[in-house]
Amino acid sequence: MPNHIYRVVLDTNQIVAAGTGWLEHGRPSFDNNTCRRVLIHVAESHTGLYCGKIIGEYLEKLIDLNHPPERAQKLITYLIGAFERVVIVTSAAPAKPSDPDDEVFLLCALDGQAHYLVSDDGALLNLKQSYTRPVIGGSTELAPLLSA
Repeated sequence: MPNHIYRVVLDTNQIVAAGTGWLEHGRPSFDNNTCRRVLIHVAESHTGLYCGKIIGEYLEKLIDLNHPPERAQKLITYLIGAFERVVIVTSAAPAKPSDPDDEVFLLCALDGQAHYLVSDDGALLNLKQSYTRPVIGGSTELAPLLSA
């Protein structure tokens, strides 16, 4: 159990990189997939955050990348059960990402009072200096802070 329970938003690239095979085959005993370790650790030891638009994007990308639909559905069900739903009320992020599709992750993090926004997307990582909370960082950078 971590010393602190953090509130965390995971960008779609984290979900896709975590994959879905582990849901069917079990977790590897040694897992060198940082994104999967972060996802599982956030689900089990922290408070993951999502909103409807984010869950929709997760599912869309998993299907577009040819993850078997039953595994994609199982992952979405896992996330909805383990994470907390955020209702977004903020209309615009104070510092916007260059990719407008990424703003929803910032809004979810802000309205969900997230400590961390985990992304390997340059449009979000370029905003690291613009936000003190949530802390924005890549999976490799933030995994140790999340004890993943």
